[in-house]
Amino acid sequence: NWVFALMLARSTGAAGTGIYNLCQSLMNFSNSISKLGSDTLMTRFGAQYFVQKQWGYIKDLYNKSMMISIPLSLFISAIIFFFAEEIAGDIFKKPELFPYFRIAALALLPLTVFQISTGGIRGLKKIKEYAFLHNVSNFLFGILILGSIILFTTRRDLYVPVVTYVAFITLTGALSLYWWFKFSHYFSTQAEQGVNFKEKFWIGISLFVAAFASLIRGYADTFILGRYATIEEVGIYRNAFKVATVTRIALIALLIPAAPKFAELFSQGKMDELKRSAQFVTKIIFWCSAPILVMVIIGAPFIMGLFGDEFVSGSLPLIILAIGQFINAATGPVNNVLIMTGRQKLNRNIMVGATIVAVILDLILIPRFGAVGAACVNTGGVLIMNIIPFFLIKKYYGFYTLDIWDVFKVSPRQFLKELRQALKSDKKKKGADEDVVDDQAGNM
Repeated sequence: NWVFALMLARSTGAAGTGIYNLCQSLMNFSNSISKLGSDTLMTRFGAQYFVQKQWGYIKDLYNKSMMISIPLSLFISAIIFFFAEEIAGDIFKKPELFPYFRIAALALLPLTVFQISTGGIRGLKKIKEYAFLHNVSNFLFGILILGSIILFTTRRDLYVPVVTYVAFITLTGALSLYWWFKFSHYFSTQAEQGVNFKEKFWIGISLFVAAFASLIRGYADTFILGRYATIEEVGIYRNAFKVATVTRIALIALLIPAAPKFAELFSQGKMDELKRSAQFVTKIIFWCSAPILVMVIIGAPFIMGLFGDEFVSGSLPLIILAIGQFINAATGPVNNVLIMTGRQKLNRNIMVGATIVAVILDLILIPRFGAVGAACVNTGGVLIMNIIPFFLIKKYYGFYTLDIWDVFKVSPRQFLKELRQALKSDKKKKGADEDVVDDQAGNM
């Protein structure tokens, strides 16, 4: 991600970076509508059906998800394509953006396929493949494509960022589809109609509302900054945000295997194991994130300067954003615990409330303070979105994801010992026969 961001910034400047991030944000925002929560649905129920080896149920759930999401993504793509001029001129007050939005619209269908397929791959516990798709392949393909284009261009062509984006999303979408067909035994399995898709669909809608609210909160700063600030300032702010997210790298990595694990333990009624798993994951995340936060705060001007001299002005927003991302990491996988244990409606309500507050504050602060105001609101939203679930998990399940006394008690030797034991336990579990999951437990 860093290599790609550096190449993009050095080859197209803050303007090209701003165009890339606005197009990416618009597609991610649209994708949250087109997928309707199906990616999380595939992870949650896919994990349960996988334990039971009910491949027909998994195929049926995937087929029905795609039957809804693909036509919806094509419809939204058409709206963006044909109304790109109005979106650029009337919403962002930057008419020059419309050709870039029109090209970006082509990425929505492969992006939707990518999200739903990778959600299913995650539910099947193909963690390495899921991690590669979400955290490596996009940027790997992006680096190769961007590098190839740079070789044949001698000036800053602002079409390069959006063309690169559409190309690598298409390639990654095709790869995710291939792996999904392979790991789900798709072509050798008969879809079974036993899945109550209507019930699952409404759970998916609840997940969609939560994810949509979260996305609005996450991208409102970019969209509002895109309206009231320059394209260059958008590019600087988004690169500061990307750097800040390194603070939660452990959270991102550990949530990949942890989320389906939480769903599995909860469905089996193993609450003590759920507590230990959540707290252990949080402990690892805390100690991995704290040193990174210190380095980002101390080295903010140097880090932003790597993208180019015009990016140094993003140092203060970077520090503010990094603090917010550390709070996100240090409280642990609070939102995932709620979602994977059937509290998706509660999580949705928190998301919606935090989003409303964040959008109002963005509209007040960004016109006055620019990127610094956006960073403050983003960090405030992260605080709300993590502290409230942190205490609700204690209320409903009797434990905190972060046991502060336990975190500081552990010596490095003991910490590594616990980690090795957890890995050995997981390997033994993979080799043993799984218990049958109660399908109704996930709807409690």
